[in-house]
Amino acid sequence: MAHDENTKDNTNAVLIQSQPGANAWNAGQPPADWWAEIKRQHGHVGPWNVLGWRIGQAALRELKTEWGRHELEVVCYVPLQTPFTCMADGLAVGTGNSIGRMDLRMAEVLDYRESFVAVRRKDKTGGVIEFRRDPDYLKAITNQPVEELEKLSGVCSRMPEEKLFNIRRF
Repeated sequence: MAHDENTKDNTNAVLIQSQPGANAWNAGQPPADWWAEIKRQHGHVGPWNVLGWRIGQAALRELKTEWGRHELEVVCYVPLQTPFTCMADGLAVGTGNSIGRMDLRMAEVLDYRESFVAVRRKDKTGGVIEFRRDPDYLKAITNQPVEELEKLSGVCSRMPEEKLFNIRRF
């Protein structure tokens, strides 16, 4: 059950829960410096979390919403191990969604080459958008030494989207 739905507890009391959109539940502001915010939340900046940020920004644009409105459901399909899961922190910084609000979730795939991010609007308009990483880009960032993280992250931040991921609508 999504965080934004009203539910009843075992006493039949209606629990008031947050709603998506521009309202008091969603008063957060996008980070002034997304790079620094990734570093603050994640501990370092790496290509996987920068890729998550880039996908998050593309999702906001493609589904015509704004950061922190919690109008999107984002599911990150990755192997449940680092560095692949690092993408979730980038998605959080990129969209304003959160695991605690239950509008950012992770689901397991067994092979990193099958990783993707699925996004849809909570109001179910606009269909589902799938972001699949470019296979050549995945090869370039997989199994790289820690000394290369900063450089690889910078490359990811500047690279054209079409070289990072493909966008498919369903």
